[in-house]
This record gives sequence, C-alpha cells and structure tokens, in this order.
Amino acid sequence: MAGFKRILKNFGAMFTGRLLSVVQQVIVPPIFAARYSLGQFGEWGVLSGAVAAIGMLNFGVQTYMNQDLAMRYSRGDIAGYRVRQSTALRLLLGAIFTAAFLCLGIFFLPLNRWLRLDIGPRATQWTAYLLACQVLCGILFGYFSGIFMGVSLAHRGGHWNNIQVLLSSLGLLLAVSLHLPFPVLAAVVLAAMLLSIVAVLIDLRRIAPDLFPSLRYWDGSAMVSILKKSGFFGLIETSTFLTYQAPLIVLQRFLGPVAVAGFILMRLLFSMCRQILSMFTQSMGAEITVLFGRRDWPALRLLYDYSERFIFFLIPVVNTGVLMLAPVLITVWMHKKAELFSPYPYVLAAAISMVVSLKEHKLQFQFSTNTHEQLAKIMFGSYITMVLASIFVVPRFGVAGFLWIWLLAEAFQTVFIFRLNVDLFAHVEKIEFSFLRRLIGVCIPALLLSLLLLHRTSTLSMPLQVAIAVGAGMLIAGLDWRLFRVREVFRKIAGQFISRFAEPA
Repeated sequence: MAGFKRILKNFGAMFTGRLLSVVQQVIVPPIFAARYSLGQFGEWGVLSGAVAAIGMLNFGVQTYMNQDLAMRYSRGDIAGYRVRQSTALRLLLGAIFTAAFLCLGIFFLPLNRWLRLDIGPRATQWTAYLLACQVLCGILFGYFSGIFMGVSLAHRGGHWNNIQVLLSSLGLLLAVSLHLPFPVLAAVVLAAMLLSIVAVLIDLRRIAPDLFPSLRYWDGSAMVSILKKSGFFGLIETSTFLTYQAPLIVLQRFLGPVAVAGFILMRLLFSMCRQILSMFTQSMGAEITVLFGRRDWPALRLLYDYSERFIFFLIPVVNTGVLMLAPVLITVWMHKKAELFSPYPYVLAAAISMVVSLKEHKLQFQFSTNTHEQLAKIMFGSYITMVLASIFVVPRFGVAGFLWIWLLAEAFQTVFIFRLNVDLFAHVEKIEFSFLRRLIGVCIPALLLSLLLLHRTSTLSMPLQVAIAVGAGMLIAGLDWRLFRVREVFRKIAGQFISRFAEPA
C-alpha cells in the first residue's frame, strides 16, 4: 500500500508537469509565430535542437547515479552513498565547466550560414551559447532534484522540475510577447534554470540534510565504476538528441524552416499524447528502483502486469482520438490548417506515437533497474542509422519519408526491449504476449480506418469532426476495456483501499 501511495504521489507530480508542458506547447507556438513568423519559430526550434546535444556531456551520470544512490540508501549503505554522490558531483561539475569554456568556440563559427538562419551571425552565436549554458545547468539541476528519490520523496523532485518548467515558460512567454531578440529569449530561460538550482538546493538542505550534496569525498575506483555504468545512459541521452533534435537540422537543410515548423507542430501534437501516457509509466520509476533494490520480485512482476494492461488500454484511445481531432486542433491552434495538416503524415505520426508509448512502458523496467547496457547500444545504433538514412530519404520523399524511417527504428527497438523484459523476469515468471497481440490488433485497423475517414471528415464542420472523434474514441475505449481486462486492475486498487481503511485503529 505504501508503494502504491508513492506511485500516486509521483503521478501527481508527473501530471502537473505534463500539464505545464502541454500548456507551454499550446500557448508558445502560436504567440511565437504571431509575434515573429512561422519561419522564425522554426529557426528557434532548430537552434534549440542544435545545442541540445550539449546535454549528452553528462555521460548518463545524472540518471544512473540518482537511481544507484536511491538503491544504496534503501539498503542502508550510507558510507557508499556519500562517496559515490560526491564523486559523481565532481565529475558533473568538471564536465559542465569544461563544456561551457569550449562552447565559447561558437563565437568563431558561422552558425547562421551552416544552419541557414536569417537572424544574423552575432545573434545566432549568442543565442546558441546561452541556450548551451542553459542545457548544461539543466544537467546539474536534474542531479540535485533526483536526490529526493533516496528518501522516497521522488515526487518532491518532480515538483521542483515543474517549478523550473513554469519559470522558464512564463519568462519565455513574456519575452516572446515583447518581441525581444533571440539572445534575450535564451538569457531568460538560462536565468530561470539558475534560479531553480538555488531553490532546490535550499529545499534539500531543509528536507534531507543527510543527503545534501558534498564535494568532500572522492574515490578513484568509484569514478571508474560510475563512468563505466553511466556511459550506457550517456548513449541513451545521445539517442534522445538523435531522435528529436538531429532530424530538425536535416529537415532545415533540405526542406527549409516552414517545413521544420510544420514538423515541430505535428510532433508536439502527438508528443502531448505520449506525455499523457508516459506520466503513468514514469510515475512508477522510483518504485521500480526501490523494489528492484529490495529484490521484491513478486511485487515488481505484479506492477509490470497491471501497468501493462492500463497503458495498453490508453494507447489506442488517446492516439486515435488526437489523430481524428488533429484538423480541428490545428485550425484552432494555429489558424493554418491548409498549410499544416495532411492525413497521411499525421497517421504516420500517430503510429510512431503508439509504438513509442509502448516502448517507453517496457523501457522503464530496464531504465529504472540500471539493466540498460544492451538497450543503450541498440537505441544508439538504430537512431544513428535513422539519421544517416534520412539524409538520403528526406530530399526525395520529404517529411513522410523521414516518418517511415523513424517508425521502423522505433518498432525495431520495441521488439528488442521486449526481449530484455523477458530476460529481466526470466527467473520469476514467463512474460506473456497475449495483450501485445491484442494491442496490435486494435491499433493497425484504427490507423487505417482513420486514414480513410480523415480524407472525408477533415473538410466537415468542426463540431461534426469533434463528434466523430469522440464517438470513435468511445468505441475504441469500450473495446479496449474488455480486451485488456482493465476492470481487474481497478478492482485490485479499490480492494487495497478498502482493506487499508478496514484495518482496526
């Protein structure tokens, strides 16, 4: 019951964070496009994506150590906790300050010409450098906010992440509304990150003084171990850049900023779907780490089964609903449906969103248990292949060609992650694939039918489109409720509450 309560608290923090992210994604693009232009919105996206690669310099230390330290604290290894925490912090600070110095080389590079930007060379350089510093500070902030996991307060770290997002969003929105230069926009988000770092350190000192980060301890052998293990998380961080930022550069080079802006908006739309689903998955992360550290395999296997059925229930409902609503959402959101919406690419984007949501659920059990080495290699290799292939495919087949390559890469990774899950639980219980087959049997027909319907429904009145989308969503939800036996999951949760409250005082 305590574990379920922790999951609910983490979910609450995740929900708030996703809500803030969705609000940011909904509000900022149309205001940005109105105050500047659709092309300049694409240029801001390209610059933000280009410097995001700097985040790979944490070598995965932040993610690996937050989970490793939580496991050690739950086992009572306080001495080992302090040595590894201090060693990891020294590594991160060294990487951050070195990178900040090396990034000064940006001022000697013709970035505006390389990225085909029209905002001027000096403005491009300052914007890129300040955004790079914000990304570097984000590594440190993530490490500090993740320390709360050690005392089963992962939700508190999540709330600090939400505060940081809120500060950045409000600052950026104000700067965009005032039509300030790009370098000022970058300076605003950097200032919000620095303020958040100071605030989270103050809260750590107050709430968990025993876990407050220190530089006093150092162990060379621990450093080698940390780098070896975290290096695979570094590959996963690199994979994130290859997935979401590198394609923007390729599209910018071959198709121009308007195509980039359209792609960003389409991706944002389905990113909201994935955020809704991933907040359920990621809210389990801290609990998975604790259960794995305690070797509580029965509870971990039960969590896997219940969460799988719930996520599989949501994947077709959420993604198909948003797909059918896409023409209305784009029209209301950007007032440019004719330029930004086409059924075929949007169906491909919905398919990718479904596969990624499925993958992220399975990935969480490898990610949160630090059993991720093979996964990191496969993700990095397949995304490298995806980006290289896009260089040849995008000039000929455009955005749709890239979406097909992305879909194949995600499907390949998902199959591999299922194999890793099977190995993870091999000594406990054999994982069944019946629910996966049912999910595929729902998603493929739903996507094909949506493609046929959107050619007709996208020209209808908006109220009628909404009615059709809601009807389709309800039909799929009713089917999924039976296919994935979600009623059993809710009965189990309700039973836990009843038994809890029925206990004598």
